[in-house]
Amino acid sequence: MSTKILIAPLRYVQGPNALSEIGEHLAGMGVSNPLVMGGPTALSVCRETMALSMNEKGIKSDFVPFGGECTFDEVQRIKDACVSGAHDAIIACGGGKALDTGRTASAGNAVNAGVVPPEIIDGIGADVPCIQVPTIAATDAPTAKVSVIYTDKGEFETFLVFQANPAMVFVDTQIIANAPVETLVSGMGDALATYFEAAMSYRTDSPVLAGGLSTRTAQMMARFAFDTLMEYGYQAMLEAENNIPGQALEAVVEANILLSGLGYESGGLAAAHAIALSWTRVYDRFGVHPTHGQFVAFSTLTQLMMEGRNAEFLDKIYGFCRSIGLPTTFAELGLNNAADDAIHMVAEDASRSVLITSMPSATGTPDEDGGFYDPNEIFNCLKAADAYGRRFE
Repeated sequence: MSTKILIAPLRYVQGPNALSEIGEHLAGMGVSNPLVMGGPTALSVCRETMALSMNEKGIKSDFVPFGGECTFDEVQRIKDACVSGAHDAIIACGGGKALDTGRTASAGNAVNAGVVPPEIIDGIGADVPCIQVPTIAATDAPTAKVSVIYTDKGEFETFLVFQANPAMVFVDTQIIANAPVETLVSGMGDALATYFEAAMSYRTDSPVLAGGLSTRTAQMMARFAFDTLMEYGYQAMLEAENNIPGQALEAVVEANILLSGLGYESGGLAAAHAIALSWTRVYDRFGVHPTHGQFVAFSTLTQLMMEGRNAEFLDKIYGFCRSIGLPTTFAELGLNNAADDAIHMVAEDASRSVLITSMPSATGTPDEDGGFYDPNEIFNCLKAADAYGRRFE
């Protein structure tokens, strides 16, 4: 394969109080009767402003609650609500799982990319435009044409790839500035992986979720996301603590959502996300379940161990994580019982993830256990990442 592909949403809108303009943007897209979904917190901060803006443009709408978990059953429920109400778009408001559900329920066909070989799922959603309204900047999910599907218990089940990216991503930075600061920090944890995973995919000529090889443009965006975090991350956290949509927060929100979203989807994924998704296999070992971004942050440190990075560089990344409160040890991640059996479970699961095939030591085809990578090496690097983090205690 030598074809390079870059994909992106049709429209990205960001700014303080931007949600008051959503009716104008929807009318410009020809949307006249959207279904709006979201959790109770998300709808509490969005519904009144959105309804007023849509009413001013003569746009009808219905609001439905999100069930809290992105499962196949929840996707079907939202799809049915969309079809029965003759809605011409789905607007998903909230965090990553609500947005994943909205993307899936609005899609036409999907490819189940979490199995080998990938499988096509016909008519997964209502086949209408998808509009994403993140109320937190906790992940880079909003721009993607990919959704992660979980079980009812919150365990990773698979991930789906759709035919197109969202029609619009609408980011109101005042809403995000008012959200818990931990969500912005979590988003920085997710975005931290983008550069390292994209660079590894580019190095190994690995196919990316966009469907071809990475473009240099995607690599540039991935690197710019990293540089933005290093320059503005700490200041953005301070602004978020004071509910200020300032220069730093604006820059980091763009890095968390747009740069990281385009950077990972068109730049590539690797060990960091393979490991991050595998932590769900030991959910019962956590007192409080970490966020996706917290899992990704620690898993990024693990990938850096797999890459053999030197101490000077590790100190820089560990120092950044510690400065904004991202986990650098098993204990900080909230792993109550960091026994070797739990770490082995994570390592073995990650070794079977297709995402890890971007790493140089991975195999292109699975072994008899379904693995693409030596689980013992992953285990050792997980332990090494924790040990290095404990140096700062």
